[in-house]
Amino acid sequence: MALPEHLPPLRDDIEIFAAGPSPLGTPSWRLYDPLRNRFFQIGEAEFQMLAHWHLGSSAAALAALQDAMPLAPEAANLEALLLFLHQHQLLARRERSATAALASLAPPPTPWGSWLLHNYLFLRVPLANPDRFYGWLAPRLEFLFRPGFWIVIALLGLIAVGQVMTQTDRFGATFSYAFSLEGALWIALSLALLKSTHEVGHGVAAKRQGLRVTRTGVALLVLWPVLYTDVNDIWKLADWRARLQVSVAGIATELVFAVLATWGWLLLPEGPLQSAMFIIAGTAWVLSLVINLNPFMRFDGYYLLSDLLDYPNLQEASFRAARMVLRRWIGLNEPPAPHAGLPLWALAGFGFGTALYRLVLFLGIAYFVFISFPPLLGVPLAAVEIGWFIVKPVVAELAAMWPRRSEITRARRRWYGAALVGLLLVTVLPWSGRVEAPAFLTVAARQNLFVPASAQVRALHVHNGQRVKAGDIVLELASPELAHRLVTLEARIREAQARLDKAATNSSTFDQSDVLQQTLAERMVERDSVQAEIARLTVRASRNAIVRDLPSHIVEGRWLRMNEKIATLLPADGATLQAVAYVREVDYRRVRNGAMVRFFPDGDPLTVMRGTVRAVSVAASSTAAERALTSLSHGPLPAVQTPAGERLHGAFYAVDVNIDAPQAAPGRTMTGSVRIVSAAHNPVLDGLTGMLATINAYLGF
Repeated sequence: MALPEHLPPLRDDIEIFAAGPSPLGTPSWRLYDPLRNRFFQIGEAEFQMLAHWHLGSSAAALAALQDAMPLAPEAANLEALLLFLHQHQLLARRERSATAALASLAPPPTPWGSWLLHNYLFLRVPLANPDRFYGWLAPRLEFLFRPGFWIVIALLGLIAVGQVMTQTDRFGATFSYAFSLEGALWIALSLALLKSTHEVGHGVAAKRQGLRVTRTGVALLVLWPVLYTDVNDIWKLADWRARLQVSVAGIATELVFAVLATWGWLLLPEGPLQSAMFIIAGTAWVLSLVINLNPFMRFDGYYLLSDLLDYPNLQEASFRAARMVLRRWIGLNEPPAPHAGLPLWALAGFGFGTALYRLVLFLGIAYFVFISFPPLLGVPLAAVEIGWFIVKPVVAELAAMWPRRSEITRARRRWYGAALVGLLLVTVLPWSGRVEAPAFLTVAARQNLFVPASAQVRALHVHNGQRVKAGDIVLELASPELAHRLVTLEARIREAQARLDKAATNSSTFDQSDVLQQTLAERMVERDSVQAEIARLTVRASRNAIVRDLPSHIVEGRWLRMNEKIATLLPADGATLQAVAYVREVDYRRVRNGAMVRFFPDGDPLTVMRGTVRAVSVAASSTAAERALTSLSHGPLPAVQTPAGERLHGAFYAVDVNIDAPQAAPGRTMTGSVRIVSAAHNPVLDGLTGMLATINAYLGF
């Protein structure tokens, strides 16, 4: 574009704000386009040229710039700025073509079906304009922004974490509460509370900086409701510390709740309220430290990183750098991407990391949608998810590089061809001769002792590691309810016996003797049943054994639930170890009886136990014999909670393994993994086969 004699005027709605130093340390400004809600960062030279733009003449503007600046921009600089303004349609042109160009800035209307397919993952529903509310609230919460408050919170948090670390057993016992229905309800309430206060934190901090908070509402993230607050005006703040304060306010609010709830869990007595404090604390810590601080999605973590680096549009710059590195690696003559203020490798690394994270995230969302919706809805939604967010960007990049394929040298083409052939061979040819599966190791003759009925500990007669003989008492329990029932039944038996004796000597009531005799017999049977239940409260060893896994909370006076585990009895005269593995459906046909096996315990990489396959189940297991292996306990086997109990999600077959070499009996069940020698196979094809089998089963084919 040649530099015209008369400069076209800027659009009236364009705004310019000071932005503080650029990554190179020079002054910068932000130019805001309200039509597209987009801003552009410009330097001092561009700002000075725009400041003299009102002169209307190119010559007059250049002359004024010569007087105003030591290193004044030249005609080429003014021409480049004019081209930039023209390309981004920031000029006020009055002709019909200009009006059409401005109208094109608005997004074109989208058919409702296409809109729904592309927006069901994340849809915003504005509910209110909270600006006046935050204007009233912000001055009343000024104490939250004082250093003394945060010093106290930090000290309380450090002490609370230290206290929790010394009570890990109690912490683990409370953790199981989260898997109950009541615990799930508390988790839902905790999420609602924390997300509400999170958004209030952003709103108060933004209002304190003089920004408008014009919108709050509910965003549907894969149809899951979450609150949001619109603080888009944050980019108007020139000081990066002020922007950082607004960005971190939500996380800081959640951390305050986390600290206070942790102290609530530490100080409150056992009960529902203490468990609720545990849920709130755990949810807050996880939300703040794991989800919100994640910089790879455009949530708080990303804006925190951008503000800390004082690098606006960090994601766009990182994608440009990653695209440049990728194209140069392929062999294209790609011009360098601007990366002022940050090394190229850092920007490109962040771009590749974001792309990889989003790939995993979108695949996970697609899988979630696939299994959560009916087949007629889940399959197309998952396909749209993968096609729109994964396939489309890849195809777009390939389409951009394909016309430039002639830039790639012949040597690189040969290398790429060889790599493609190698990839195909790895995908097709069988090269793996083993099957890996999660497993647990146990003693074949071990015995677990459980509480026969809800009762109170009267006396504990053993300790961990103690040897007991068959018939020795392990634990004495007492049940006031059973004792009361026994006393009541004894009294009723005496009453029935007296009435029967009286009837036998009285001719007028002699005909009632049969009924009284039956009543007496029924009460005696009931008494014997209660006595048997009381006798079961004395838990004895059934064989000579060694006591293991005795929990520390079993003490005199403690109430225990029915079926709560008391201890494990290991054979005192040696033990036979047995492992049980769960192999996938695609693998189990390759497992044969007698195959060599190696067991690797979790947490002990130097220990390897060898054995052989004893038996392979012919039917898929619906449950796992060891709960620690399931996903409900953070194990590798996918499982779901149903009204009938835990169920494995997918087809897994149990494989029994005998450990050959003599080993010392472990004090508890050990989880780990096994490697089973099998016929050679291709894991990639196995994965594709398993995926197709899952889809076919899901669709009912």
